[in-house]
Amino acid sequence: MKKIFKNLLGAIAIIIYFIILSFAYTRMNIVRLTQDIQVFSGAFLVFGLITLEKAYKEDSIKTAITSIELIILSLHSLSIMHVITLFKYDFQVYLITSSFIIVIYYVLKAIVIYTKDRKEYLRGLSDISQIIKEDEPIKKEAKKRKKEKEENIEKKTKETKKEKRPHQKKLEKKNDKTKKVNTTKITNRKVEKSTKNKTSSINAKTENKKSVKTKAETTVKLKKEVKEND
Repeated sequence: MKKIFKNLLGAIAIIIYFIILSFAYTRMNIVRLTQDIQVFSGAFLVFGLITLEKAYKEDSIKTAITSIELIILSLHSLSIMHVITLFKYDFQVYLITSSFIIVIYYVLKAIVIYTKDRKEYLRGLSDISQIIKEDEPIKKEAKKRKKEKEENIEKKTKETKKEKRPHQKKLEKKNDKTKKVNTTKITNRKVEKSTKNKTSSINAKTENKKSVKTKAETTVKLKKEVKEND
């Protein structure tokens, strides 16, 4: 759309240029008008040569076409007065016909640009669809490979679990045995502590009884001695 808009702007600018010339023809002297037309044609020729050199450097067809258009416009503006004098045309009628021709040219150019861009767009879409079609079997193969890898991993994990089960059972048995041994040791220790505590309490009671007996005997002996002394 930008290219079409630029072409339409170019056509509008050229029509405005011809309108200015027709307005100047009614108000200005013919000698002055021819001089002004020569100035405009020279300016168009300079711009055309500059754009042609730019197109040669950039190797661009579009800029080359615009440069050719500017050169043709400069030649047309130079030939206006000569054509009018030779073929005895009216100045304004000649400018109107030339403006119509330029409008038709730019309209056809816009149509060509639009059809060309449309074809390129459709080609791009077709290329994208072809790329997608080419990528679909690759994606399917990749999915199959992923599934195969996942299945192989699952099989390996199952096999490793099966291999580990007897070894795990042995370890569990060993752990159970060690737990039982540890529990028996702990119970034995508790029994030993309880027996020690009981024996110590019994010994303490017997010692207390012995001390009571000795005290009683000593008191009896003291009473006897007191009686004998009396």
